[in-house]
Amino acid sequence: MGTKNNPGEFDCYESADPDEPMFVLLARDELAPERVRNWAHAYSMKCGTDPTPQQNHKINEAYQCALNMDRWRQENT
Repeated sequence: MGTKNNPGEFDCYESADPDEPMFVLLARDELAPERVRNWAHAYSMKCGTDPTPQQNHKINEAYQCALNMDRWRQENT
């Protein structure tokens, strides 16, 4: 799970191509945790019943990110 001070393994800034569009959700956005969960579920469905270890790690990191966003919102808003 990444933060500004501690980028995660799947950090979009690090892996983006020089002019690649991206969209970032912050924990302060009340819709962000659920959107991250929706993405993780959709990606999991795309990967099927036997995701690779890398895919599974990415899915789990997204769910953890959503939990961390929930916690951050409870503590900071």
